[in-house]
Amino acid sequence: MYGEAQLDWVFDMAITAWHMVDWRAIETGEQLGGAQERLKALCPELAVCEQLCNGAKHLKLRDPELVPFNVSSDVRQTDDLKGMRLDIQAGSANVDIVLTPVVLVIDRERREWEAIELFGRVLMFWRRELA
Repeated sequence: MYGEAQLDWVFDMAITAWHMVDWRAIETGEQLGGAQERLKALCPELAVCEQLCNGAKHLKLRDPELVPFNVSSDVRQTDDLKGMRLDIQAGSANVDIVLTPVVLVIDRERREWEAIELFGRVLMFWRRELA
């Protein structure tokens, strides 16, 4: 079912966004821990991706920084719908809007994020960082 697959893209996106940090560290020659902290300071949304990534990967989180996050209760699909534009091209008059269920993520500090907006910010960050 389409709706059930909505949570999958959230975890896929978080894993990809967070592991870009590893690739950036290799590319810049930084130590991984230093790169993680530097990039999270530049893009706080990456810390939420880290929580999602590790929460989906481990049954129990042991890192005190991550423990307050519970992937099974802090990530949920709602019945609300939000428009998402596809086929984005510079100067294009085509507007391709798809309604998709809103997925909410509650971070370890108990802030609520709409996943689509969270990842939009992360994508904009990576676009600037890698330019």
